[in-house]
Amino acid sequence: MARRRKSNSNEGVNLDSLMDALTNVVAVLILVLILVQADVSQKVVQFLEDLQPATSEQVIASEKKTQELEKQVVKFEKLLTKEAPTPEAVEAEIRQLALLEKNLKENEDLLVDLDELKKLEEKARIDRDREAETSKKVQDEIARLEALLDETPVLEVDPTVVSIPTSRAIPRNAEIYHALVINDRVHFIDPFTPLKLFEEEFKKNRRDFPNERIKRPGADGYIFQSGPILEHFKDFDFQNSRKQKVVLVAYPTATRMHIVVTPDHKLGGTSLADLADSNTPFASILKKVSRNSRAVLYFHVHPNSFNTYLQARRLTDKADLAAGWEVKPMGSYTIRIDEVEIKRQQEPPALPPKPGPDRPPVLPPKID
Repeated sequence: MARRRKSNSNEGVNLDSLMDALTNVVAVLILVLILVQADVSQKVVQFLEDLQPATSEQVIASEKKTQELEKQVVKFEKLLTKEAPTPEAVEAEIRQLALLEKNLKENEDLLVDLDELKKLEEKARIDRDREAETSKKVQDEIARLEALLDETPVLEVDPTVVSIPTSRAIPRNAEIYHALVINDRVHFIDPFTPLKLFEEEFKKNRRDFPNERIKRPGADGYIFQSGPILEHFKDFDFQNSRKQKVVLVAYPTATRMHIVVTPDHKLGGTSLADLADSNTPFASILKKVSRNSRAVLYFHVHPNSFNTYLQARRLTDKADLAAGWEVKPMGSYTIRIDEVEIKRQQEPPALPPKPGPDRPPVLPPKID
């Protein structure tokens, strides 16, 4: 086998292509660097041109901010140089933190109570303002009434009409008429005519009213149902021509019905200013009633009309009519119908187990 011959050629490797490639790359990089440098320069110039100069306020604010940052840096440097806390100090801080958390919980509860107290305070303030407003209205009304009182002339009454009378009992066979003196007006009440008209109408229609026969010693009695009777007399004409309302009523616990006579307190009767006139309705009634020798006129005087009573009493005495009086604020007069018994609608309340304090005896009406 023939040996391979060693090559003894001294020719070098050709590196021209490699050098060309490297030169091109370096040239490109230099070109890119030049372009980037040019673009950055333009951006810097544009940024500087667009940058607005700072105002004096902004400069002052920046200086303050810089000072605060410097103080914080100094503080942090001190903290860095400060020695680390001991375990005992850490434990003390933990206990202090637990105590603060407990106090925080208690303070939250107190804040809840404080909110409730604020609500109560607001409500109390509203009530106080309302009471103050009411009090102001009352004071204004008092001032108005005092002004009216100052403008109201004082009625002068002849003192000779007021004397100490000699009281005596009303005769048993007397026919008592009544007069309500209220709001400076005198209202004459005839208790006989309405009762007479009721009895006549009741007798005519007695059989139409349901009743129950009750056996009693001496003579049997009848208990009527009040409903049908009240319905029958609902629009009944009691022939009253003195502006007085006359109605039949039955109270729930009563066994007798009543006729209630209510005068017109504003327009009815005779006013105090008209009592001096001899042609008033009251004067005409006195003249007619005085012809009956058994007639007695009993006055029920409201405390606000005593002067009116004195004038009316003077006319009554002048007509030679027996009279008596009492101070009683009555707005209406009630006539009891004893002849007709009715069934109770409900039982009266029970009497107290123990007697109350002793009361003075009720005196019968008298004439003077």
